[in-house]
Amino acid sequence: MRILVLSMMISALIALFIWLSMTPEVSAESMMEKEVTLMAPSPKLAPAVIVSEEVKDSQNDPIEKMQVETAAQNIAIGFRESLKFAPYSQPLTANDEDRLHPNKFIPVSTPLIGQEQSVSLSLNKFRYIKPESVEVSLEGGDIQSAQLHVGIVGAKKVLHSTEMHMIGGRAQAKLTAIHLPVGDISIKATADINGEEVILVAHAKYLQPSARLLSVVSTRVEQSDLLISLQLDVQEAGIYRVRANLYEGDVPLAHLVSKSKLGSGLELITLKAHQSVIPQNTKALNLKTFVVERMSSIPGEGTRYGTSDIMEAPLLGVDMSQLDRAPYTPDEKELASLAFLEKLAGAKE
Repeated sequence: MRILVLSMMISALIALFIWLSMTPEVSAESMMEKEVTLMAPSPKLAPAVIVSEEVKDSQNDPIEKMQVETAAQNIAIGFRESLKFAPYSQPLTANDEDRLHPNKFIPVSTPLIGQEQSVSLSLNKFRYIKPESVEVSLEGGDIQSAQLHVGIVGAKKVLHSTEMHMIGGRAQAKLTAIHLPVGDISIKATADINGEEVILVAHAKYLQPSARLLSVVSTRVEQSDLLISLQLDVQEAGIYRVRANLYEGDVPLAHLVSKSKLGSGLELITLKAHQSVIPQNTKALNLKTFVVERMSSIPGEGTRYGTSDIMEAPLLGVDMSQLDRAPYTPDEKELASLAFLEKLAGAKE
């Protein structure tokens, strides 16, 4: 039981750190006040009270307390390091696959019985915006033939079926918008491999567009930030988050994020790159990997996505020598979150 409780506490600390990083506009102290309120004794919340007593008992064990404090200290150290950079302008390296390729599909594979090889089902990406086509491939083993069956995740009804084309031992197919339902889609491949039936299922998202990124309107220096204004054609008003990766030539420098409430029609949103992620004497900056999100505004509403007319945008006509090279200064909320984490870690004041 104590090991389980310790694991729960460490997991909660990790979740807390991630939550604070993703929602910097909410202070750690305000979150703790809400947690205390939720844990207040109440006859209807008896199980929660029991859990809190178990956690309290485990904290009295010196070894377990030290382990929890060590985990919290590591989280606090990581958060402190992240505050060297602006939250809207985080460093990016070649190892950050999730940010470099945010729409990458991970192939679905299964080993073939009695053989030292496997067969895999792949899509050209995970998230699609109507009316994009979905490209599907199946490879591995000796494939004689294969069919695709399209439906909605969780539903048994097949909405569309098609034969895959064999090209050099690999099965391929392209599903067009007319055959694809909007929502979480299921793509099942049924293949004949050496006389055996092999079934693989892939899931993807097929969504209505909410906005379209048209162009980079302007770039300018403002104190320690390079400001990049983008123009969007918004089909559905709401709170939007736009992401892009900043490069120097082919070298990734930073992951940029901006969030703003936008109305319908032509709207502007501005990304900022802090000087801390821009090398001295740089000349060839450009933006890639644009992601346009319409964030959920009510419970149960999913995130909507937009499209981009530009795949890459060189940032021209701006004098980088005008950047104020002062280091980034965390704001009060970020410092309060750090203080809260360090307090959990048992740091001395």
